[in-house]
Amino acid sequence: MMNKGKPVPKSVPKSKPKPKPNPKASTQSGIKPNTKIRPLVKQRIEEAAMKLITERDSSTLTFHDITKGAHCSLQTLYNYYGSIENLWIACGDRVLSALSDRLIDHLQGLDNPKEKFRKAFWLMLDFFERQERSIELFMSMVHFQTWMQDESFHQRKISHVILKLVEEGQASGELTDEVDKVAILDIVYGVVFRFAQVQQIRGKKVSNAARANVLFEMIWRAIANPK
Repeated sequence: MMNKGKPVPKSVPKSKPKPKPNPKASTQSGIKPNTKIRPLVKQRIEEAAMKLITERDSSTLTFHDITKGAHCSLQTLYNYYGSIENLWIACGDRVLSALSDRLIDHLQGLDNPKEKFRKAFWLMLDFFERQERSIELFMSMVHFQTWMQDESFHQRKISHVILKLVEEGQASGELTDEVDKVAILDIVYGVVFRFAQVQQIRGKKVSNAARANVLFEMIWRAIANPK
């Protein structure tokens, strides 16, 4: 029986739940997804930011400071990066891209697998000593989990160079084939980045590049083919 005088409530259609953001969705070099990038503007911003961190305490820097050095608007910074941490990730990627170019350039003309590996090892240690401010920035300003979600974390250009060295060493019989090439890559990365990190912690008391030959021979004994 219908209730007279009382309106019948209309059924409200169920709204579709909003899709949850995927925390694992990676961005490219700290850049927000779906952002139209102007390369020259991006370069100017990141170069200005890197210059500022050589002059000031990076923990005190804000987007407002960077707009002055980069001659861009605050809106542009937010549109490109979204947060200052993403900007630091992009700056770090720019630094590591320079390392990959340096590796490719300096390894040309070398044929012996061991000597190519030795050269690459020294280049990485020397590069991180020269870029110690960038290492300090990454250690203090960028959360590791955040960087892992960014495409730049994989550093495919550098990894490609080192993996090619490993492949050549295994093909020639000089490097062990008891583990795959990725395991050897991880060993090399682990040593290089640990030395770069500890150098910051200890205040650069010893030059890793200066003792690169000794350190390399230790690593080589670990990854060489046990004939």
